[in-house]
Amino acid sequence: MKNRKAFTLVELLAVIVILGLLMILIVPKVTQTLSDAEKNTNMTSAENLVSAAQLKATNNEMTGNSENIKINYTTGENQDYIDYTGDKPTDGQVAIKSNGEIAMAVRFGDYCYLKPYNSNDINVIPYLDETCGENANVFTNYTMPELAITGDGLYKSTTEPNRYIYRGANPNNYIYLKEDGNNNTLYRIISYESDGTIKVIRDTSIGNIAWDKRDGNTDELKISGPRKNSNNTYCNYNGATAEYYGCNVWGTQSNTYYNDTTLTNLNQEFFYKYFPNNTTQTLQNFTNTGTVTQNSSLNDYLNTEWTPAQTLDNYIAEHSFNVGGIYYTSSYAGGDKGISKELEEQNSYTWNGKIGLMNITDYVETSLNPTCTSVYSNFYYNTNYYKNNTQTLTGYDNWPCSNRNYNWMPKEINEWSISPYTGSRGYLWFVLNSGYFSSYNAYSAHGVRPAFYLKSSIKLAGFGTSSEPYYIVES
Repeated sequence: MKNRKAFTLVELLAVIVILGLLMILIVPKVTQTLSDAEKNTNMTSAENLVSAAQLKATNNEMTGNSENIKINYTTGENQDYIDYTGDKPTDGQVAIKSNGEIAMAVRFGDYCYLKPYNSNDINVIPYLDETCGENANVFTNYTMPELAITGDGLYKSTTEPNRYIYRGANPNNYIYLKEDGNNNTLYRIISYESDGTIKVIRDTSIGNIAWDKRDGNTDELKISGPRKNSNNTYCNYNGATAEYYGCNVWGTQSNTYYNDTTLTNLNQEFFYKYFPNNTTQTLQNFTNTGTVTQNSSLNDYLNTEWTPAQTLDNYIAEHSFNVGGIYYTSSYAGGDKGISKELEEQNSYTWNGKIGLMNITDYVETSLNPTCTSVYSNFYYNTNYYKNNTQTLTGYDNWPCSNRNYNWMPKEINEWSISPYTGSRGYLWFVLNSGYFSSYNAYSAHGVRPAFYLKSSIKLAGFGTSSEPYYIVES
């Protein structure tokens, strides 16, 4: 018999190297093929999921059952809300807005399948922590919510073009903001502005604070030192109420505008306009005039000392606030001159800055009560609500603009507005804890709910409900 030679060590090593090279070349292709097949299968499931959600939204609209729905496959919430062919996601969620828009961020295996509200495409990316679910940017609300036809919701302003206001007892206008670095401070959205900014107000007061505090020295009836100087003639003059009761101008002339003209020259004086008691109701200049060289103490506090002014600074837009004075209307021609004329007075001045307060007219415009027609309709001295000097209506639910069956704005506090009370240099409009509007001197302390405008560039996620408020999506 012939001897059979065994493989040499060199030959064995060569074979092993060749097999290794084949593995390097073939295994990734096989793995990629399997991965692609899995992604394709899961893409079909994702597409079917979106189609089923769109069909459900259409059916809801046809049956009049439109509402915002979240299907959460992480917690199991509403996961049987729609039927479709294919696998169910491992986690993530699908959102169906009442206007039929669909957004999806769900996980199948090692990949996330993402569909934003504003796109028909489904993007596939590798799964990473927080990629799927609540924090996915696909849930960004790129457009304003759907406008309401009746009931609580977002309405187009009837007095200001391209402005939209939340009205009613409890619209979905809740939003979380990061006062302390976390999304846990509740605000409410007042309006979407024509320039794309969003006006918000804190849901609770930060405390009772003077609008323009007076001097704490022995002469305690004088306003605080910085505002009491020879150049500050509107706030400091002999025999005037402003010297003793505070000054009702929010900002300095350098940051305040009248008829689109900056009041930088001290010869340009503040004066408020109002409607005289005649048939023409033409705006007239109020007789109290003078220069203003210092901010109100509350203005300075909110924009410099209040801690959230710094933590929220990246979100807050430099914006104009309407700070014109509103005169009580019982002495005007025809009595109540209406909200449009009050807005004309209010809008005659604007202050440019970051943090302010609500306007007293915000209370009027956020109400759905048909008897809330103006500031005067909710005013303490409105004779429609008094007989023989006896108050006939008490409590929020009885005052037309503060009736909580129609308005989300009221709180059970005395609350400042940013609106001066024309007719005095030291009085402001505020809302009493019993519900009606009145005026009081600026040095007194009332509740303060900061209001400001979010930048037009921000994006919101969430649903705006009290349990799932909107929140800002970080870029």
